Amino acid sequence: MTDRSELENIMQAIYQARADNDLDALMAYVHPACSFRIAGSDRLGPMAQKIEGGDAVRLNFKSLMDVWDLSKVGTLALHVDGETVFAHRAGEVRFVPSDARFETEFVDKVTFRDGLMVEIMEFVDTQQLVEVATPVAITVPLASFTVTEQAGG
Repeated sequence: MTDRSELENIMQAIYQARADNDLDALMAYVHPACSFRIAGSDRLGPMAQKIEGGDAVRLNFKSLMDVWDLSKVGTLALHVDGETVFAHRAGEVRFVPSDARFETEFVDKVTFRDGLMVEIMEFVDTQQLVEVATPVAITVPLASFTVTEQAGG
């Protein structure tokens, strides 16, 4: 069993790697049997589906890092219960494709095995994520025109 202070230090290193967008440093803490999931309804589609296995988690983390900037998110509290850490985090999140920014809070539940993350569950405001990440449909009315054919033409 990993002790409390070691788990707290690992979590700080994980969050620093995420803030720095350092995928390799982040993956150094991922168990080959790791799973990742954002808690939410199946109606959210792939966003709330469980990802399993180190390779799949790596691809998912890469995709998340490409579009979500968490460099201004900090850890407010860490609670350790055995091999599980609950992290309360808050700050500014940026959706990179549109440069949309918003303040939010969320909780990560991370379970460790042999000092590596084996299960990651994020509890976030999924409605906020969907609203920020979904492009707004804009309807542009087209000018109507009439083509008339001239006789004899």
